Amino acid sequence: MKNIIRILLPALLLQACSKEIDTETPALDVRMEHSTIKAGEAVNFLINSDANVLSFYSGEVLKDYEYRAGRVVKLDSIRLSFSTSLNYGTQKDQFAVFISNDFNGDYTADGINAATWQNITSLYKLAPGNSNTAIPAGVRNITEYAVDGKPLYIGYRFIVKPQTANGGSKLWTMSAFSVTGHSILGSQPLADHKSAGWRVILQGLHDPGRGAIIQAAQLAFYGNNLNYKDELQEDWVISKALETGATDMGPDWGTGIKTLPDPPLTSYQYAYEKPGKYIATFIGKNVNSHSEKQVIKQVEVTVTP
Repeated sequence: MKNIIRILLPALLLQACSKEIDTETPALDVRMEHSTIKAGEAVNFLINSDANVLSFYSGEVLKDYEYRAGRVVKLDSIRLSFSTSLNYGTQKDQFAVFISNDFNGDYTADGINAATWQNITSLYKLAPGNSNTAIPAGVRNITEYAVDGKPLYIGYRFIVKPQTANGGSKLWTMSAFSVTGHSILGSQPLADHKSAGWRVILQGLHDPGRGAIIQAAQLAFYGNNLNYKDELQEDWVISKALETGATDMGPDWGTGIKTLPDPPLTSYQYAYEKPGKYIATFIGKNVNSHSEKQVIKQVEVTVTP
């Protein structure tokens, strides 16, 4: 008899421990009170579940179950805008805007000449004549000039030919500089006048205070007006490297809506701010110190304006 007890006791203990360690897959059913809602209004999810832990992914950007392992966001477009003004002088074709994706960051004449610069001046409408007011040049998509893995540089060039033969130099200004990236995350600033990291490269002889000058809210370009009016003058102002590549946003995260100590959850309200179709995901889990089992329920939400 003692031997039988010795044999049965470990088996009974093992069976008891197995029951303690194991947990059952929870039941989970989710329905919507209304299948279509308006933006800004709360949708009421009706929940029937015995899960002791519940979490929720709304299906919005950065809250989408599909991207729970990670999300890499690429820019759909890059837009450059600025304003110009000009005064005085008669010389033509002095001001131009360029873009490069192979400039190596050497802010010298040699560095400029070693890079490939695309002249994109024709994309913009520059100030047509003397004006004390800056005139918007337009907002243009410059995505085609971006290359994956390479930064983008914006450069403004100001050329003054010998003025006796070619006419007096104009005074140009460039203001309201803005580069924005656009993606599923919306619009994000890549650079403005203060954050552009402008660097000036002067070529040729310059009278005091003349050439390209970085001012508080604009770039100003002055031709020589004293001793060097008949010297060829070429000035550049170039931005810092603008990063336009994909961004690793990490995983999308859900929101915990019920924890182990909480009572059963029978409904959950959530408001979508933007119209669209979303896949809302609910995850029910039964957990203990030894195991975890889960079930997933998804419903489609239609949000109208």
